[in-house]
Amino acid sequence: MTITSVERKIKLPLDKAWSLLSDFTGSPSPAFPVTVHEKGDPQNNGVGTIRTIKLGMVSAMERLEAVEPSQSYMYCILAGSPVKQYLGKFEFSEESGETLIRWHANLKPILPLTGWIIAIVTKKIVHKILDQMEADHREDAA
Repeated sequence: MTITSVERKIKLPLDKAWSLLSDFTGSPSPAFPVTVHEKGDPQNNGVGTIRTIKLGMVSAMERLEAVEPSQSYMYCILAGSPVKQYLGKFEFSEESGETLIRWHANLKPILPLTGWIIAIVTKKIVHKILDQMEADHREDAA
C-alpha cells in the first residue's frame, strides 16, 4: 500500500472551495469535464455518485464514498488508474479567509514497485486541479 498527500492553501473562501470540489455531479473547473453515470443518495450528500472526470488525456471513474459537509469527503477510483485499490480524502479548513486543503490517498498499484510513480503523478494531478480551480474562480470569490 502506498500513501501520499498534499497540503495546500488556496485563495478561495471555504464555502466556494467546498462547493467546487465536493460536488460530484459537477467539475471544479471547465477544464476537467465530468460525466455522471449514477447519482447517489440525495439524503446523504450524494454518497454513491459515480462519475468520470477527464484530466487531459486521462479519465478516471470515481465513486463518492462519504461526506462530512464543509469538512471532508472520501472517494474511490473504480477505473482509469493503474491501481487495484484507491481511497482518497479531501479535508477542508478555513484560514484567514482562504482554504487549507489536505488531500490524502491510499493506493495499491496493479504492478509491484510502481506505487511511488503513481503517487508522484497523482500529486501532480491534484495540484493541477487546485491550480485550475483557483485560477477559474478567483474573481468569483473577490
